[in-house]
Amino acid sequence: MILEARNLGWSVRGRPIVSGVDLAVSEGETLGLVGPNGSGKSTLMKLLAGIREPTAGSVAVAGKALVAMPRREVARRIAFLEQQSETTEAITVKDAVELGRTPWLTPLQPWSQEDDRIVAQALADTDMRGFERRSWTTLSGGERQRVHLARALAQQPQILLLDEPTNHLDIQHQLSLLHLVATLPVTSIVALHDLNQALSCDRVGVLSGGRLVALGAPREVLTVGRIGSVFGVRASVLVDPADGSQIFRFHPAS
Repeated sequence: MILEARNLGWSVRGRPIVSGVDLAVSEGETLGLVGPNGSGKSTLMKLLAGIREPTAGSVAVAGKALVAMPRREVARRIAFLEQQSETTEAITVKDAVELGRTPWLTPLQPWSQEDDRIVAQALADTDMRGFERRSWTTLSGGERQRVHLARALAQQPQILLLDEPTNHLDIQHQLSLLHLVATLPVTSIVALHDLNQALSCDRVGVLSGGRLVALGAPREVLTVGRIGSVFGVRASVLVDPADGSQIFRFHPAS
């Protein structure tokens, strides 16, 4: 397993936000995390990324305790895309994406043509080629989200953690981003609001009240009954006539 969490928890003034999470993620897997607002998805992602230190349990990367790893090594292994990340600095799109190369630069290994190639590829993969000279302040919310993803890709991590990455994106770029993530040679953990999007993941974990209440294949985990109990809505399963795949439609509980 490339990433493992054991009895993982985080509390604030004695109030548990995430508790008792056991999770093992295989190399190359795409794991979706779903749950209602306040279920602990963002906190769990930050614990797995090493941004927050757990108040209980542990996280390990390839068998090594995350808290024992130097920050540079963590940054070479894990890239984290937050829901929203802003800056007041007057930087261009290219400047922002180039920050992804920081963990790999040393006095003995300065910026090179290979770094230029990696940045250019990240921009192309996120449909941001041609935006290199644009100022950050002129970008739309969706464009900024794609720049953040490009920065994460330029980091060339083994593990990619994406916290609701489709926020602010139009439907074309939502589909493009999820397809890109599925085809990348990395392990991905993606927090999602859209349960239909979660169906395309290799496995899905369901969070409720800070606990991981289900984990497994999407169709086994995202049942009508569980959707009702966790999300408080009624779900109907429909068949898409275009390809025969099953999708959800949602209704108020009452």
